[in-house]
Parts: sequence; C-alpha cells; structure tokens
Amino acid sequence: MINKTGSGKWRVRVKSKGEVVADQTFERKADAALWEAKQKRALMLGEFVDPRDGKETLAAAIDRWMTSRAGSVASKTLQTEGYALRAHIPPKLGHRPIASIHSADLDALYGNMLRSLARPTVMRFRNTLSSFFGWAERNRLIQNNIVLESRVPRGRGQDHHLEVFPFDLAGLRRVHQATVTASPSQGNLTLVLGLSGLRWGELVALRVRDLQSLPYPVFRVSRSAPDGQPIRTSTKGGATRTVPLPGELAELVVPLATGRNPNELLFTSPAGGRLNGPNWKRAVDWSANCEGRRVHDLRHTAATLWLTNGVDPKTVQAWLGHSTATLTLDTYSHWIGTDGDAAAVARIDALLDLGRADVRAPRPPDIDFSM
Repeated sequence: MINKTGSGKWRVRVKSKGEVVADQTFERKADAALWEAKQKRALMLGEFVDPRDGKETLAAAIDRWMTSRAGSVASKTLQTEGYALRAHIPPKLGHRPIASIHSADLDALYGNMLRSLARPTVMRFRNTLSSFFGWAERNRLIQNNIVLESRVPRGRGQDHHLEVFPFDLAGLRRVHQATVTASPSQGNLTLVLGLSGLRWGELVALRVRDLQSLPYPVFRVSRSAPDGQPIRTSTKGGATRTVPLPGELAELVVPLATGRNPNELLFTSPAGGRLNGPNWKRAVDWSANCEGRRVHDLRHTAATLWLTNGVDPKTVQAWLGHSTATLTLDTYSHWIGTDGDAAAVARIDALLDLGRADVRAPRPPDIDFSM
C-alpha cells in the first residue's frame, strides 16, 4: 500500500496476514513502488527480512555471532577473530544498523586497512566478515551477504606477523636434552613436537590408533584438544592429515603404543590423564630451557628443517595442515635457500678470502733507485 503523506513524500506499508511487517517513506513514488515490489516478492518466496531486525547495530550483531560460536570453534580462533573485528571495524561503522551497511562501505574499509597491513591479512579479515554476514543472512537480519560483492584491492602495506623463531637441529637437540633432564617422562615431547610439526592441541588429542605403521610410521591427525577445551573432532585446518615420522622419532614413539587400548590417549600426563600445556612447561622447566622460544616455535622448527633440506613446499603444506602452499611459502619463504644463493655466497667468500690474503702478504722492501 502506497500513500502520499502531508509532506509530499510517499509512504509504503507492506502487510502480511493483516499485520504491517514493513514500513518506509520515500521521496519519489517510483522508488516506493520498487521497494514495495521487492518486499512482496521476498514474502512470496519466503525470503522476507523484517526491517526492524536490520536495525540492530553491526557491533551488537557481531557480539551475538561470537557468543553463538563459543564451544563450536577453538577458543584461540574465536579470540583471534574477535580481536580482528574489534580492531579493524571503526566505531562509526560498528554503531550503524547492520541493514545499512553496503559493499562500498567494506571496500573503503579494506582500502584503509591496506595502508598498514599486507593484503593476505586483509583477505583473512574479509573471510571472517563473510562468515559473520553469512550468519546474519541465515538469521534474517539482512537479505544477502554483502561481503560476496566486496573486493580487496591490491596493496603493498606492511604486515605485522608474529616472528617465526625456529631452532636449528643442534638447538633442538640441546633443548630436548635439557627438558629430558628436567623431566625424563615428559621431556621427549620436545623432540616429538620439533620433528613432527604438530600443534600442541593436536599432540594432546592423539590416540594410540592414530599412530599407524603401514606403509611406514605416521601420525594420523584428525582431532585437537586446546588447553581448557573439550576434545574437538577436527583440527584447526578442518581436515585430517597424515604426518610421516622420521626413524628417530618412530623409535621413540612406537613403543608407547605397544599393548595399549587403541582409543587411549597416546601421550599423557605423569598421572595418566590428559596433558596440560602450562603443567608440561613447568615439568620440563621450559622457561629456563627454551632459549627464548615458544612451544609453538617447535612447529616452526619442523617446517624449516623440512624446507631447508629439500622437502618441496606442497608436501610441507600437507604435513603442516596449511590451507594452501601459498600460506606455507608466505610464512617460511625466507628460510628456503636456493642453489643460486649458495653459489653467490661462495663467490663472495672467495673474494673476501683473497682480500684477506692480500692484507696478510708481506710487503716487499723499498728499493732506492737514486744510487
């Protein structure tokens, strides 16, 4: 129903089952008729979104979305995504009704982020936004996921990655020995993490039957157990993967599974229960023995050992459980040397050695030609 108001504007009221479900005013009658037709079509197709629901602010809707996901995703993922949304959505945009947000607003937001962040970071932020707006669409707060219409432009901003600080092999063995000395029953987990590349939560969730022997010893990684959270039947990457074990690690791990129930946890606390990160770090005196690294740097250690010793990036991606080889290369590319690098360094070393030889060579005596 379209009526002209006393001010000369055009008011549209859309009814469903005798009740007004949408009410809006327009400057032009043509705009009013177009909006009315759109609402009626949505009602007929069962796609109608009550405009009153769309008045919820973007910030409030995001808070509801985050709350609804608690317990269904890893707590660290929830924390990371929540931080990104709070840090990058400006208050002015967050206070607007969710239905008033358009793809152009998001395009402008991405452009602003690219002034200080690298494009991959902005792309991850866009993916998080898309998950949120998809939820809003399913819950009839908006008619469609506007993120799908937005695009992240090309940019060269500086990203702020947490530094990758792996051990070299000698350092890994040194820290492994120190943690074994501190706790003979728990210290070997340092080597397990440093040679398998597992995340802590993935190691904690491994069962005896996840250690498989054919055609060679592997970990079958399909679960995760972040500290303080129930065991989840998925990994951070969302897919099951297989991680081969080098001989040294197989010799250490295979005896742990002998004669045990397949569904028991493979690695346990000294009391036989589930491992806990803070307790394990205290047991092995990690703060004193870690040489300034985090436990997660053991995962980086495995990745860099593989890459610097010729394992191709696509294989490393699969072993780490990364979503793409691009992510693997973005994280570890500066650790991958090439034959060209080695040849160039050899030439520079030869030049420097020649220069040192020239300096060390005795100077011939001066000859007086005046005689």
